[in-house]
Amino acid sequence: MNILFVGRHHGRARVFSPGRSTLFAAGASLALMMAGAGWGGYQLAVQSGATGTVAESHMVDRWKERLDQTQAELDRIESSAENEISALTRRVGELQARAMRVDALGQNLMASADLSGEEFDFESRPAMGGPEPEMAGESQTTTALEHQISALESRLSSREKQLTLLDRLIANRELKSQREVDGRPVNWGWTSSPYGYRTDPFNGRRAWHTGVDIAGREGGDVISVGAGVVTEARKKGGYGYIVEIDHGDGYKTRYAHAKKLLVEKGDIVEKGQKIAAMGSTGRSTGPHVHFEVVKDGTRKNPTDFM
Repeated sequence: MNILFVGRHHGRARVFSPGRSTLFAAGASLALMMAGAGWGGYQLAVQSGATGTVAESHMVDRWKERLDQTQAELDRIESSAENEISALTRRVGELQARAMRVDALGQNLMASADLSGEEFDFESRPAMGGPEPEMAGESQTTTALEHQISALESRLSSREKQLTLLDRLIANRELKSQREVDGRPVNWGWTSSPYGYRTDPFNGRRAWHTGVDIAGREGGDVISVGAGVVTEARKKGGYGYIVEIDHGDGYKTRYAHAKKLLVEKGDIVEKGQKIAAMGSTGRSTGPHVHFEVVKDGTRKNPTDFM
């Protein structure tokens, strides 16, 4: 093989005849260059693919982070909403309980004051109505509901105070009526000896009688003429078995000659309550009750209270 070299300036050509070894070396060099170029292209492609994968992975991480942040915000909003609903639910429950107490107090006042159940009915739902609105109202917000609940709480509190005061006044009136000394100390009987001077049944002398004797059958009911506290319930000399009741305001009543006592010292008794069984114990000629009324330590005429 001959290789012809042509010069640029002189126009003369030169002929070069390489040997086999030279041709082999040149081919080997060319093959090495081509292999190097291929390997370089491969590495470049590999590096380029790796860079793309890293970029895609970074983008996925960023979207995942955003999704996590969004989910966390949704969880926070949901938790806040649940807390608000729970708080409103608790307040509504408290209002319902208070309303039930107000209704119960109202029923009690109706019974105490003898009010008509038709006029004041605390068991039925309050009557309300009106024409259908022309435009449907908007749904109320949580803030608006809280304001309405607060206003309702204030109204309920005011009503509770008013009803409580009224109940106390009625209770005091009833207590005063219960404590007031009036009525007969027996359900059945007749006056056998009045209050004041009389002829003593045992010695025939003129003597002062400190109470009123009401005769009846043995074992008959002896009742309290007023509410109060039992200050004595025992056997006491000529009184026989006696019950003394303190009614307050300086008033006391005494019931003597009982066959049996049905109360003890310290008991609280109501007006009209049975406190003893009629008998003839002590200085007595037969079954009766000796009834006394005492005001600030001074005996009064029981007839004025019967």
